[in-house]
Amino acid sequence: MNHKYKLSKYLLVLILFSQSLFAFKKLPENFYIDYELFQFVKLRNIEVEKTQISSGEIKLQYKQKNKKYDLNILLKTKKFLKFFGDKDIKSIGLVSNKGLLFNSFFVNDLKKPKKNISVTYDRKNAKLKVDYKKKLTEKKYVGNLLDIPTLLLQFHFEKTKSTYSFDFLEGKKVRNIEYKKIKDESIRINGRNFQTELYEGEITSVKNSKHFIWLSKSAYRIPIKIRLKMKGGLMIDQNLKKTDLKIKEIDE
Repeated sequence: MNHKYKLSKYLLVLILFSQSLFAFKKLPENFYIDYELFQFVKLRNIEVEKTQISSGEIKLQYKQKNKKYDLNILLKTKKFLKFFGDKDIKSIGLVSNKGLLFNSFFVNDLKKPKKNISVTYDRKNAKLKVDYKKKLTEKKYVGNLLDIPTLLLQFHFEKTKSTYSFDFLEGKKVRNIEYKKIKDESIRINGRNFQTELYEGEITSVKNSKHFIWLSKSAYRIPIKIRLKMKGGLMIDQNLKKTDLKIKEIDE
């Protein structure tokens, strides 16, 4: 009996250890996520929910074949956000256990084409080439570098922990972004209830870059909601509208 107890205890440890190593579920080969963008008003730290103004949408489309991915994000703006313009963003690369490793990254600025960005990352030789405003720059970078689309999905590949630190490419600059967990929280979005983890994020050495992200606690650890401040002081909520990923909901 004692021998069986030790064996079962040993197996339990192995199971828990394997779950900590492989904490994420593989992404489907095809899926989409649609978000709605809202501007909201805050008076004396009190949110005025009834004054939320629909300001656009984000459509994410993911495709994968033979461990190669193609990730597209279309940003459509309206009302106050129209000032920032629409953008078509594309990321291409490889799928690994540590995340999505981009090889190419493109930003098509539909309002200001002069601000289009084209990036190639030669990981073997640690060379980063950025074509921005018709000027080509090269720099050396060693490490796990993300672009904007892969940053959005990177949490899915990470184990739950209190802090995170990611390097990502913004325009032609490599920046660092850090997150710290605030709490677990149940939130209601579009009449649906989700169990989430709330994190506060901030870009290192960038003023007014503080933002909040609510991550799903389901098998797919994607953002359910993001709250951030745009240039000019606009407060924006990015809320999940719909997805074909199976995101667990909770009863009210």
